[in-house]
Amino acid sequence: KVVAARLQSRVVDRAMQVFGAMGLSPDTPLAYFWTWGRALHLMDGPDEVHLRTLARHELDKARERMGQSAPYFTTPEQMQALPHL
Repeated sequence: KVVAARLQSRVVDRAMQVFGAMGLSPDTPLAYFWTWGRALHLMDGPDEVHLRTLARHELDKARERMGQSAPYFTTPEQMQALPHL
């Protein structure tokens, strides 16, 4: 959701730059694309909400896999449980 909305905004903005003032006129659909693209961008929810959800999902997946890639790694909790020499 984040990538598609940002890409649409970037492409339309670049096209408007290329067309100049004509990009804002009703002679091209760019103003329409920009207006509805921005509206849909906000209706779907802010990017920050989607990015936060994605980050939370990735962190949960990482917690599930923690320790599998480095079986020799000792967590701080395990270190505290070890008898001191």
